[in-house]
Amino acid sequence: MARIAGFGLFALLLALFGLPAATPQSASFDCSKASHPLEKTICASPKLSRLDGEVATLYRARLASLFDKASFRGQQRDWQQVLRTRCARTCDPAAVEADYTRQVAALRNFTEEAWEASYKTADVATLAITHVDANQFDFTLVRDREGEMLCKFPANDSEAGAIATLASPARARWSAGACKIDFLLTRDRTGHVTRIDTNASAGCKHYCKGNYGLSDAFLPANNWVAASQ
Repeated sequence: MARIAGFGLFALLLALFGLPAATPQSASFDCSKASHPLEKTICASPKLSRLDGEVATLYRARLASLFDKASFRGQQRDWQQVLRTRCARTCDPAAVEADYTRQVAALRNFTEEAWEASYKTADVATLAITHVDANQFDFTLVRDREGEMLCKFPANDSEAGAIATLASPARARWSAGACKIDFLLTRDRTGHVTRIDTNASAGCKHYCKGNYGLSDAFLPANNWVAASQ
């Protein structure tokens, strides 16, 4: 409560009505206790400290206005985990600033339920969306048949989800080496993503067994549940 009071009555009213408050002057955490390379990088830069505080303020304002708070909290945690994973040893301040700037824009322009948490095929494939902002989204893709893993991307459980870059509201791409995955996004009138088609290159084959692949058409997981009832 002391932190909210510090912004004054005007900032509190802005937050209550879902509007961005004035940019804070410090990080959202105690820099005297910073231990992770990401935290130390933020605390060493007044600009990054202000951005961290701004993200925290915008997040709280958006969270207060949403019905599905659990999903929104999960997205924010996933975003933070991706940053911490990238900065496990050292941090590039410019890259951290770019990530925070994108997150500020995403929180300012956040639209509730524009995406589902997961999309599925008619058989055994699941495309999970763990974080979305204005420029990119994090994802994992698996094919699991009765406990047998047929495809797994990323391949290692310790890896953060892969990050696809949005070229437009209808297209996105992820690539690393010979593996490239193109995403075609179908949206309804409200902008809600109702279908995702993936087209994976031949270089992605090592993520799957046998003749299975990462290319498919994915619909919201809730659609398959409703259809089976």
